[in-house]
Amino acid sequence: MQRRDFLKTAVAGISATAASSKVLRADYHSKPNVIFLLADQMRAHDMACMGNSQVITPNLDKLASEGLLVTNMIAASPVCTPYRGQLMTGRYGHATGVVHNDIKLPNSEVTIADKMVEAGYHTGYIGKWHLAGHRNNPVAKEDRRNWKFWAVRNCSHAHFDPEYWINDSTEAVAVDGWEPDVQTDVAVEYIRTHREDPFFLAVSYGPPHNPYRAPERFLDLYEGRTLADRPNVPPRAKKDEDQLLQYDAMVTSLDECVGRITKELDRLGIAEKTILVFTSDHGDMLGSQGHRLKQRPWEESINVPFIIRYPEKIKAGLKRDWIVSSVDLMPTLLGLCGANIPDNVQGFDQSEAFVGKSPETRDCAYLFNTHRGGGPGCDWRGIRTKDWVYAFHMGGDWILYDLKKDPYQLNNLVGQARYRSKLNELREKLDNLRSELGENLPLNGVLPDPIRLPEVA
Repeated sequence: MQRRDFLKTAVAGISATAASSKVLRADYHSKPNVIFLLADQMRAHDMACMGNSQVITPNLDKLASEGLLVTNMIAASPVCTPYRGQLMTGRYGHATGVVHNDIKLPNSEVTIADKMVEAGYHTGYIGKWHLAGHRNNPVAKEDRRNWKFWAVRNCSHAHFDPEYWINDSTEAVAVDGWEPDVQTDVAVEYIRTHREDPFFLAVSYGPPHNPYRAPERFLDLYEGRTLADRPNVPPRAKKDEDQLLQYDAMVTSLDECVGRITKELDRLGIAEKTILVFTSDHGDMLGSQGHRLKQRPWEESINVPFIIRYPEKIKAGLKRDWIVSSVDLMPTLLGLCGANIPDNVQGFDQSEAFVGKSPETRDCAYLFNTHRGGGPGCDWRGIRTKDWVYAFHMGGDWILYDLKKDPYQLNNLVGQARYRSKLNELREKLDNLRSELGENLPLNGVLPDPIRLPEVA
């Protein structure tokens, strides 16, 4: 289907659900809108506003200057399905059962969409879902989980010419074009339709997840630029420059999408009362430490972007080193909207800190990874503070880094006698966290193998 024809189909789907929010319009002026933009496999430092001038991100940089940039946003489980389970429920994977990829989110779990609808919001979801079980599964009516409008696929990394299920359709609709452009088309139409409703829209983009391939118009923007690997990429792991070029160009494509959405909010006059979030589900090692992809406790895997703009309540131009965990997103967004937070949520509502009413933030983030049934992987547990990161796997202590002195994690302190007390301190803190959270799953899997890791979503 041509992009313009697909958009007509999507608009019809949006219109079909719009009536469900008509009765809520009396609440319009008291409720902020929410737009949640989620990249897939984007690292925190791949934005100019985070100090990486080789990546072209003018719209994200502008968004950061207009809102709050959190530098220590942590993916508690740095892989796709577990992160999405946390986003939907505010609960860790061991509590929901969503501990690794391709697990269906149980129907019994209360989602952020459930609570937003309860609070009087129209809800919309566009893009990758990956909570319907096996990645090749079609999405079914029961998967919608109170998303009043959705145009989704379960899991595919065909960034060109994607296909989507719209609302309760029984067949997918294929569409020509670069996926982020298509998704942003639909997002803009959704915003236009619901500009007089309180709405919560999630847009789940595919890039910069591998395969690393960007449209030529974004690659052209990098002509003449020198792209350098991070200092922690060893010689044996270095790729040709084209891979990093493609990755950065995909990030720039998302930046353009952010610009389109912010311009539309300005045009409609609703930017002031709209909470706009940009983040990612996990990062990408891209050769750092000799590893690829994610599911690792190093910064390139766990530290993801986080920008939130809410002109009515969040001061512009803030940059904070707060620890925010992915499991906090659901309760924090509900808190910002005045919605009820389920009692079983394990994340921390940081909305009061975001709007400047409380100094209370996290002192650490719990890290959790299991990898079963999908090829060689590694089960591990870890803890990340502002200054330190520690993790162990089935073979024992794995990593310990002083992040202030060693931001690129070039000097693993495990085994160094002078840091034994710090390691013991963090191990004890991690053990206490596991006990408090009720996580006692045994560690299995194969020890991490640099470079030769499977291509997992």
